[in-house]
Amino acid sequence: MKIKNSPILLSILFTLLALVFPFIAGAIITVKNISSLSSIDLIRFIAFAVGALVTLWIMKKSKFSFQDFGFRKFKAEAWMAVIVISELIAFFSGITDRDGFSAQYVFILLLFVIAVGFYEEFIFRGLIFKYLSAKGLKTAIIGSSILFGIGHLENLFAGQDFLLTLLKVAFAFLFGLVCAEIVAKTKSIIFPIVWHASHDFIAFLTDQSEPTVLATSLYIFHVLVLIGLAIYFWRALFPKKDVMNLKNPESYV
Repeated sequence: MKIKNSPILLSILFTLLALVFPFIAGAIITVKNISSLSSIDLIRFIAFAVGALVTLWIMKKSKFSFQDFGFRKFKAEAWMAVIVISELIAFFSGITDRDGFSAQYVFILLLFVIAVGFYEEFIFRGLIFKYLSAKGLKTAIIGSSILFGIGHLENLFAGQDFLLTLLKVAFAFLFGLVCAEIVAKTKSIIFPIVWHASHDFIAFLTDQSEPTVLATSLYIFHVLVLIGLAIYFWRALFPKKDVMNLKNPESYV
Protein backbone atom coordinates (compact mmCIF):
# COMPACT_ATOMS: atom_id res chain seq x y z
CA MET A 1 0.00 0.00 0.00
CA LYS A 2 1.51 3.29 -1.15
CA ILE A 3 1.57 6.05 1.44
CA LYS A 4 0.35 8.65 -1.05
CA ASN A 5 -2.78 6.57 -1.61
CA SER A 6 -3.45 6.02 2.10
CA PRO A 7 -5.19 8.95 3.81
CA ILE A 8 -4.79 7.33 7.23
CA LEU A 9 -1.03 6.77 6.93
CA LEU A 10 -0.58 10.27 5.53
CA SER A 11 -2.56 11.69 8.44
CA ILE A 12 -0.33 9.89 10.94
CA LEU A 13 2.75 11.26 9.19
CA PHE A 14 1.30 14.77 9.26
CA THR A 15 0.63 14.37 12.99
CA LEU A 16 4.29 13.45 13.48
CA LEU A 17 5.20 16.54 11.46
CA ALA A 18 3.18 18.62 13.93
CA LEU A 19 5.49 17.37 16.70
CA VAL A 20 8.80 17.94 14.90
CA PHE A 21 9.22 21.69 15.20
CA PRO A 22 7.93 21.98 18.80
CA PHE A 23 10.38 19.19 19.71
CA ILE A 24 13.26 21.07 18.07
CA ALA A 25 12.32 24.25 19.94
CA GLY A 26 12.08 22.35 23.22
CA ALA A 27 15.47 20.71 22.65
CA ILE A 28 17.13 24.06 22.01
CA ILE A 29 15.55 25.59 25.11
CA THR A 30 16.65 22.64 27.25
CA VAL A 31 20.20 22.38 25.90
CA LYS A 32 20.78 26.12 26.16
CA ASN A 33 19.10 26.16 29.58
CA ILE A 34 17.01 29.18 28.61
CA SER A 35 14.73 30.51 31.36
CA SER A 36 13.60 33.90 30.03
CA LEU A 37 9.92 33.79 29.03
CA SER A 38 10.51 36.15 26.10
CA SER A 39 13.46 34.10 24.81
CA ILE A 40 11.55 30.84 25.16
CA ASP A 41 8.55 32.11 23.22
CA LEU A 42 10.78 33.72 20.58
CA ILE A 43 12.44 30.36 19.91
CA ARG A 44 9.04 28.68 19.81
CA PHE A 45 7.72 31.36 17.45
CA ILE A 46 10.58 30.78 15.00
CA ALA A 47 10.10 27.00 15.16
CA PHE A 48 6.32 27.14 14.60
CA ALA A 49 6.67 29.79 11.87
CA VAL A 50 9.14 27.58 9.99
CA GLY A 51 6.76 24.66 10.51
CA ALA A 52 3.88 26.66 9.05
CA LEU A 53 5.96 27.54 5.98
CA VAL A 54 6.95 23.88 5.51
CA THR A 55 3.28 22.89 5.77
CA LEU A 56 2.32 25.51 3.18
CA TRP A 57 4.97 24.07 0.87
CA ILE A 58 3.51 20.58 1.33
CA MET A 59 0.04 21.95 0.51
CA LYS A 60 1.36 23.62 -2.63
CA LYS A 61 3.00 20.38 -3.78
CA SER A 62 -0.13 18.32 -3.11
CA LYS A 63 -2.82 17.43 -5.61
CA PHE A 64 -5.19 19.91 -3.97
CA SER A 65 -5.48 23.68 -4.32
CA PHE A 66 -5.24 26.12 -1.43
CA GLN A 67 -9.01 26.62 -1.72
CA ASP A 68 -9.47 22.89 -1.23
CA PHE A 69 -7.62 23.25 2.09
CA GLY A 70 -10.02 25.97 3.22
CA PHE A 71 -8.27 29.18 2.18
CA ARG A 72 -11.47 31.02 1.43
CA LYS A 73 -13.73 33.68 2.93
CA PHE A 74 -16.48 32.85 5.39
CA LYS A 75 -19.68 34.60 6.45
CA ALA A 76 -20.30 35.77 10.00
CA GLU A 77 -22.87 33.60 11.79
CA ALA A 78 -24.60 33.75 15.17
CA TRP A 79 -22.64 30.85 16.68
CA MET A 80 -19.45 32.88 16.37
CA ALA A 81 -20.76 35.21 19.08
CA VAL A 82 -20.88 32.28 21.51
CA ILE A 83 -17.19 31.58 20.92
CA VAL A 84 -16.19 35.25 21.19
CA ILE A 85 -18.13 35.73 24.42
CA SER A 86 -16.71 32.55 26.00
CA GLU A 87 -13.16 33.71 25.24
CA LEU A 88 -13.83 37.23 26.54
CA ILE A 89 -15.15 35.79 29.80
CA ALA A 90 -11.82 33.99 30.26
CA PHE A 91 -9.88 37.13 29.34
CA PHE A 92 -11.73 39.36 31.78
CA SER A 93 -11.28 36.79 34.54
CA GLY A 94 -7.91 38.40 35.05
CA ILE A 95 -4.40 38.40 33.62
CA THR A 96 -1.89 36.51 35.69
CA ASP A 97 0.72 38.48 37.63
CA ARG A 98 3.47 35.94 36.90
CA ASP A 99 7.04 37.26 37.05
CA GLY A 100 8.56 38.03 33.68
CA PHE A 101 5.48 39.54 32.07
CA SER A 102 6.27 42.70 30.10
CA ALA A 103 5.15 44.53 26.94
CA GLN A 104 7.97 42.80 25.06
CA TYR A 105 6.88 39.39 26.32
CA VAL A 106 3.23 40.00 25.36
CA PHE A 107 4.29 41.02 21.84
CA ILE A 108 6.49 37.94 21.37
CA LEU A 109 3.73 35.79 22.88
CA LEU A 110 1.30 37.21 20.32
CA LEU A 111 3.67 36.29 17.48
CA PHE A 112 4.09 32.81 18.97
CA VAL A 113 0.37 32.02 19.26
CA ILE A 114 -0.29 33.31 15.75
CA ALA A 115 2.40 30.95 14.45
CA VAL A 116 0.85 28.10 16.47
CA GLY A 117 -2.60 28.88 15.07
CA PHE A 118 -1.34 28.75 11.48
CA TYR A 119 0.91 25.71 11.94
CA GLU A 120 -1.53 23.45 13.77
CA GLU A 121 -4.59 24.44 11.76
CA PHE A 122 -2.71 24.00 8.48
CA ILE A 123 -1.86 20.47 9.55
CA PHE A 124 -4.96 19.24 11.40
CA ARG A 125 -7.83 21.16 9.79
CA GLY A 126 -5.97 21.58 6.50
CA LEU A 127 -3.89 18.59 5.42
CA ILE A 128 -5.28 15.89 7.69
CA PHE A 129 -8.91 16.97 7.36
CA LYS A 130 -8.69 17.14 3.57
CA TYR A 131 -6.97 13.79 3.10
CA LEU A 132 -9.25 12.00 5.56
CA SER A 133 -12.26 13.44 3.70
CA ALA A 134 -11.64 10.69 1.15
CA LYS A 135 -12.93 8.31 3.84
CA GLY A 136 -16.01 10.42 4.48
CA LEU A 137 -16.85 13.68 6.27
CA LYS A 138 -17.45 12.01 9.64
CA THR A 139 -14.08 10.25 9.43
CA ALA A 140 -12.39 13.56 8.58
CA ILE A 141 -13.98 15.35 11.54
CA ILE A 142 -13.46 12.66 14.17
CA GLY A 143 -10.12 11.41 12.83
CA SER A 144 -8.50 14.84 12.68
CA SER A 145 -9.80 15.59 16.18
CA ILE A 146 -8.40 12.37 17.66
CA LEU A 147 -5.01 13.00 16.07
CA PHE A 148 -5.07 16.58 17.33
CA GLY A 149 -5.68 15.29 20.85
CA ILE A 150 -2.98 12.64 20.55
CA GLY A 151 -0.58 15.32 19.34
CA HIS A 152 -0.87 16.98 22.75
CA LEU A 153 0.57 13.92 24.47
CA GLU A 154 3.94 15.54 23.77
CA ASN A 155 3.35 17.49 26.99
CA LEU A 156 4.39 14.32 28.81
CA PHE A 157 7.87 14.66 27.35
CA ALA A 158 8.00 18.20 28.71
CA GLY A 159 7.64 16.76 32.22
CA GLN A 160 4.01 17.72 32.80
CA ASP A 161 1.78 15.79 35.19
CA PHE A 162 0.17 12.71 33.60
CA LEU A 163 -3.39 13.55 34.71
CA LEU A 164 -3.00 17.17 33.63
CA THR A 165 -1.76 16.01 30.23
CA LEU A 166 -4.78 13.71 29.82
CA LEU A 167 -7.08 16.63 30.62
CA LYS A 168 -5.30 18.72 27.99
CA VAL A 169 -5.61 15.89 25.47
CA ALA A 170 -9.36 15.64 26.14
CA PHE A 171 -9.75 19.41 25.83
CA ALA A 172 -7.69 19.41 22.63
CA PHE A 173 -9.94 16.69 21.19
CA LEU A 174 -13.06 18.75 21.92
CA PHE A 175 -11.47 21.91 20.58
CA GLY A 176 -10.30 20.08 17.45
CA LEU A 177 -13.73 18.52 16.99
CA VAL A 178 -15.47 21.89 16.97
CA CYS A 179 -12.82 23.41 14.68
CA ALA A 180 -13.18 20.51 12.24
CA GLU A 181 -16.96 20.91 12.28
CA ILE A 182 -16.56 24.62 11.57
CA VAL A 183 -14.35 23.82 8.58
CA ALA A 184 -16.94 21.30 7.37
CA LYS A 185 -19.74 23.83 7.77
CA THR A 186 -18.07 26.97 6.42
CA LYS A 187 -15.61 25.32 3.98
CA SER A 188 -13.05 27.75 5.42
CA ILE A 189 -10.06 27.29 7.72
CA ILE A 190 -9.75 31.00 8.49
CA PHE A 191 -12.00 31.22 11.56
CA PRO A 192 -10.37 28.20 13.27
CA ILE A 193 -6.95 29.82 12.76
CA VAL A 194 -8.09 33.08 14.35
CA TRP A 195 -9.90 31.28 17.17
CA HIS A 196 -6.97 28.95 17.86
CA ALA A 197 -4.48 31.84 18.12
CA SER A 198 -6.85 33.95 20.24
CA HIS A 199 -7.65 31.09 22.60
CA ASP A 200 -3.97 30.29 23.18
CA PHE A 201 -3.12 33.98 23.66
CA ILE A 202 -5.79 34.41 26.33
CA ALA A 203 -4.88 31.06 27.93
CA PHE A 204 -1.23 32.09 28.31
CA LEU A 205 -2.11 35.53 29.67
CA THR A 206 -4.57 34.21 32.23
CA ASP A 207 -2.73 31.02 33.20
CA GLN A 208 -2.09 30.71 36.92
CA SER A 209 0.87 28.88 38.41
CA GLU A 210 -1.47 27.15 40.85
CA PRO A 211 -5.03 25.98 40.05
CA THR A 212 -7.76 28.13 41.61
CA VAL A 213 -11.51 27.81 41.94
CA LEU A 214 -11.95 30.47 39.25
CA ALA A 215 -9.51 28.75 36.85
CA THR A 216 -11.22 25.39 37.38
CA SER A 217 -14.65 26.94 36.88
CA LEU A 218 -13.54 28.57 33.63
CA TYR A 219 -12.09 25.28 32.41
CA ILE A 220 -15.38 23.49 33.07
CA PHE A 221 -17.27 26.37 31.43
CA HIS A 222 -15.17 26.11 28.28
CA VAL A 223 -15.60 22.34 28.16
CA LEU A 224 -19.39 22.73 28.38
CA VAL A 225 -19.34 25.39 25.65
CA LEU A 226 -17.28 23.10 23.40
CA ILE A 227 -19.61 20.15 24.02
CA GLY A 228 -22.62 22.33 23.22
CA LEU A 229 -21.03 23.62 20.02
CA ALA A 230 -19.95 20.11 19.00
CA ILE A 231 -23.53 18.83 19.34
CA TYR A 232 -24.95 21.87 17.54
CA PHE A 233 -22.62 21.52 14.55
CA TRP A 234 -22.98 17.74 14.38
CA ARG A 235 -26.77 18.02 14.16
CA ALA A 236 -26.44 20.75 11.53
CA LEU A 237 -24.03 18.69 9.44
CA PHE A 238 -25.77 15.33 9.89
CA PRO A 239 -29.48 15.96 10.48
CA LYS A 240 -31.55 12.94 11.49
CA LYS A 241 -34.04 13.56 8.72
CA ASP A 242 -31.32 12.77 6.18
CA VAL A 243 -30.80 9.39 7.83
CA MET A 244 -34.53 8.70 7.71
CA ASN A 245 -34.63 9.71 4.04
CA LEU A 246 -31.82 7.26 3.28
CA LYS A 247 -33.84 4.50 4.93
CA ASN A 248 -36.95 5.55 3.01
CA PRO A 249 -35.98 6.51 -0.57
CA GLU A 250 -39.63 7.15 -1.35
CA SER A 251 -39.50 10.26 0.84
CA TYR A 252 -37.43 11.96 -1.88
CA VAL A 253 -40.34 11.71 -4.33
